Amino acid sequence: MAESHEHQGGRGELSPDEAARLSERITDVARSGLPLGPGLRALGEEMPRGRFRSSLERLADEIDRGVPLPAALDAQKGRFPAHLRGLVEGGIRTGRLGDVLGRFSSHANLTAELKRGVWLALAYPVLTLVVAVALFLMVEVILVSQFENIFRDFGVPLPGMTILLVEISHAARAGWPILVALLVVAVLAALFLRFVMPRDKRNSLISRLPVIGPLWRYSAWAEFCHLLALLLEAETPMPEALRLTGRGVDDVAIDRACREMALEVERGATLSEALAGRAPGEPDVRRSMPLGLSSLLQWAEDHATIAEILRMAGEMFQARSGSQATFAGTVLGVITVLGAMVGVGVVVVGLFLPLITLVSKLSG
Repeated sequence: MAESHEHQGGRGELSPDEAARLSERITDVARSGLPLGPGLRALGEEMPRGRFRSSLERLADEIDRGVPLPAALDAQKGRFPAHLRGLVEGGIRTGRLGDVLGRFSSHANLTAELKRGVWLALAYPVLTLVVAVALFLMVEVILVSQFENIFRDFGVPLPGMTILLVEISHAARAGWPILVALLVVAVLAALFLRFVMPRDKRNSLISRLPVIGPLWRYSAWAEFCHLLALLLEAETPMPEALRLTGRGVDDVAIDRACREMALEVERGATLSEALAGRAPGEPDVRRSMPLGLSSLLQWAEDHATIAEILRMAGEMFQARSGSQATFAGTVLGVITVLGAMVGVGVVVVGLFLPLITLVSKLSG
């Protein structure tokens, strides 16, 4: 469901951050030994008014009426994510509800931190680029036009670099309505992505972008591995665990791959075989999944350590995402600064070469 609906009066499915916070609250109450209903209500009263607080209160009301926790979550399918309901059922089934939800919230918080780290790593170079372009356009529109009038009045011959600056100045002054229109389009596109496009489709689109895409995919793969490992440890059947994992990871491509793998597992394939997919060259949505993971899982199936290997792979993808975010941010920052320095050099040289000629002409 689109995020625009998620912010209206408490409607819509909880976001990944809110699902992690809810699991933390249930874990706190379960480990404290307090009755679940009153405990959730007390925690909800400490929250600011909004969708998350209303979710806790409604869940507490259901439990106080004697509804079991899984059924109480299931009664509000449109609000509580399917993978969270699956984890609760598995935790109750295995008698380790607090442990299962505690590990899920820790993993979800770490995944959120990784994604925030991606944006923070890219924030400096992007901001530097925007400021540099804005200053360059101001110089072109205001400063270069003044120098152009001076050079024309004194009949100063202009070198090629200065002619280029003058042409850019003419284009900027004549095309400012186009620049404003492009800015408006960019703002509208950002608002559409943020409030209209469903979160999973937006994340899938981000994963295809250069530079950001690989970082985002590493984070999504880490989320896939950790969530599937948790569901399997909660004794969730493999096909159901795959489907819940696909719905829990905010990526349309991974969701489709998980549903396809679930069908193959139901037909008798192992997880590694389902993940390996079809022969090269044949269409397969599982191309969105990490290469090499099927080999690790094949070894894990022989040694009955699937959940452990998935958790190890998730930690590896998390580490890759963090290191790639740092590397990409550093490289883009250096490139942006160098580009800004080159732009400043072009403006300075392009304006001062004719000035030197003009001074020589006036003094001679």
